[in-house]
Amino acid sequence: MGHKRTLLLRLFTMLGAVLLCYAAEVFVCLFGNAYQERLVALAGLYVTLSVSLNMINGITGQFSIGHAAFYQIGAYTVGYLSLLAPVSMGYNSISWLAMMMLVAAITAGFAGFIVGLPSLRLKGDYLAIVTLGFGEIVRILVQNMDVVGGSYGMNVNPKIQHLSIIWLLAIICIGVFRNILKTGKGLVFTAVRDDEIASASVGIPVTKVKVTAFVMGSAFAGAAGALFAHYEGFITPGAFTMDLSFMILTMVMVGGSGSITGSVVAAISLFYLPEWLRDQPNITAASFLSAIFASGVFIFTLSKAMDRYYQNTFQKISAISFAVCASVGFKYLSTFFLELVPQLRDMEFEGNQLRMVIFAAILVVLMLIRPQGLLSNFELSWKGIQKLISKTLHAVRRGV
Repeated sequence: MGHKRTLLLRLFTMLGAVLLCYAAEVFVCLFGNAYQERLVALAGLYVTLSVSLNMINGITGQFSIGHAAFYQIGAYTVGYLSLLAPVSMGYNSISWLAMMMLVAAITAGFAGFIVGLPSLRLKGDYLAIVTLGFGEIVRILVQNMDVVGGSYGMNVNPKIQHLSIIWLLAIICIGVFRNILKTGKGLVFTAVRDDEIASASVGIPVTKVKVTAFVMGSAFAGAAGALFAHYEGFITPGAFTMDLSFMILTMVMVGGSGSITGSVVAAISLFYLPEWLRDQPNITAASFLSAIFASGVFIFTLSKAMDRYYQNTFQKISAISFAVCASVGFKYLSTFFLELVPQLRDMEFEGNQLRMVIFAAILVVLMLIRPQGLLSNFELSWKGIQKLISKTLHAVRRGV
């Protein structure tokens, strides 16, 4: 009975995810503009990239900082195939996109296997240097290949813009890695992360496990690259620089190494923050400082609450809500007092100039206060949501 209930819940979740993706696409197309639609699409791609890198860095405990290379391999694989086999009007866009995602995933996964098999015998900083070097090698090679446009870039045909497919890939990525962690097979990945020597001593093939995680993460990054190429219709090596790898790594670190939920939240938040600041004409020094202080309050409050309520999901979610409310309240309160200082009130900056400054400042504060990331190993689940709803309803009834 319990098995059937679990199976029905999973089927219901999958169906709900598909419907939610299509509903989101319809909503954005009806009520949003082209710019907002592009932001939603890129946010979905960053979720896939962040969660797939977390499989390597957080769940398996490696330190890869070349994830943009596999993203680029997927994108340029699709671009090159579009040159060899132009799509006629007889092709269905969704079926073509699905086929290109599969090819890109296989290509990027194979590249992950090639670079992972020899280099994953390394660990720590040495592995980071190898993956960083690999990322730069791929970018420079593509930049000097005239067949794919070189440094200028190349057109990718046809231009297919399906928000639902982008977010469906993100949900599949989340579901795959989430289910791996929930099964006995997922224990070998966390075992390798916690102690490689102890894992090897009990018969776990450490190198095989690390290469498997590397290939899976690379494959999803390649599929995301295929979607990016067809969505934009034009790709250039400048879109896959080292900065992109560091940004994806930052999303994993901020959300919490080992937390898929944290990777999703951090990917959306850290992607949206710079884009929101881009549209802000003027930000006062008082408002800027209060935002940094409020971020510190949020991280500190969340850190203390999460450590105290480690086992209780309801209390964890309540702690997160309290941390959000506390930081927002502190933001407005500190802004009020800081604006009493004329110099801070009158000094203004363009939001576009502060995008990366605030991004870096939040990361520094996080690493000082909570180096394990905001959510650490916390995962949101259906059981946790059900408990939260039931306890909230019970509290409401008692209040009434």
